[in-house]
Amino acid sequence: MVARLARWLRLLGADVICDPSIDGASMLRLAREQGRVMLTRDKRLKTAPQAMLLESNNIREQLRQVLARYPFDTHRYAFTRCSRCNHPLTRVARELMSRRVPPFVYARADRFAECEGCGKLYWNATHTERVRQAIESLAAGR
Repeated sequence: MVARLARWLRLLGADVICDPSIDGASMLRLAREQGRVMLTRDKRLKTAPQAMLLESNNIREQLRQVLARYPFDTHRYAFTRCSRCNHPLTRVARELMSRRVPPFVYARADRFAECEGCGKLYWNATHTERVRQAIESLAAGR
């Protein structure tokens, strides 16, 4: 129910577990064991101390709600985790990327990172700027 929110929070730098194959009770147990907060839309879980009930289906409202309750420096931590699998990203020297990315990407991008878990590659592009603008918009309450 909150997979899109998980991706956005990871882009902002939050350590987020999101696995649709894990049922609510198991996810709540995992949250307890690891000292995490469980974000949910499931009203049956709202009384659990580890659970935060998300009031809205709207992703921007969900992000606002989470960041209001659990603020962190999104500027400092943005783009430090893989949006797909949550592992930390590692900077990769530009010179090592010439054969790993399309030529037009290599010609335009100056910074690259790789996921330690799944190997996904990241670089600055137009989507990066859109995410930064969304962060600014959220911070400003728009």
